[in-house]
Amino acid sequence: MSTQTDVHGPQPHRFRIGRAAFLGLTGVTGAALLLGNRLKIPSSILTGGTNVNGFTIYTIAGFPTFDPKTYRLRVDGLVEEPREYTYSDLLALPSVSEVRFYQCVTGWVVPKPRWQGTRLWDLVAASKPKSAGRALRFTCMDGAYSESLTFPQAQQHDVLLAYGLNGKALSREQGMPIRLVVPGMYGYKFAKWVNHIEVVDRVIPGFWENNGYDVNAYIGRSNGL
Repeated sequence: MSTQTDVHGPQPHRFRIGRAAFLGLTGVTGAALLLGNRLKIPSSILTGGTNVNGFTIYTIAGFPTFDPKTYRLRVDGLVEEPREYTYSDLLALPSVSEVRFYQCVTGWVVPKPRWQGTRLWDLVAASKPKSAGRALRFTCMDGAYSESLTFPQAQQHDVLLAYGLNGKALSREQGMPIRLVVPGMYGYKFAKWVNHIEVVDRVIPGFWENNGYDVNAYIGRSNGL
């Protein structure tokens, strides 16, 4: 069963950098500009910068290889029923399609990408979070990237685990097999290559938060805007 919603995001606005990092608006590699006292970016972050369908993509540990036969998504932590999903399992779940704009913290915007996937909270709820659970921690196939959401953030109806973009399966660069989609937040929350969701008792800052970005990544209300 598939449902579809078309919602246009706000008009792109001029981006004003506060303490956030400017990684560059193109996919070329080079030196990062460090803005603010808190930000520390490893030089390896620029390795693998590329452009796919209007998205400028950076990787901190290369692009992991996906094998649909061996891939598993684990949902565990503070839950009554830990679960493990194959790629086929995920594709068999109720599917939704959402058109939601995407904005990088550096300012560039993809106005109308169409994401297809399953609602994040439906999948989490199936594992029956315990009363001590307060947040989700996401880790990824590259072994390096992580992100987090509070329960209220994760429960928004348009927050997805996406496996499709613009009518096609995600490419390797775009996060195949699945990536997090959090409309209204900057792109660093859209973690790629997700393979583990852990229910935890508090927000655990992710890779970019540990390098100076805001934990709450709402566009226009964080990172100096």
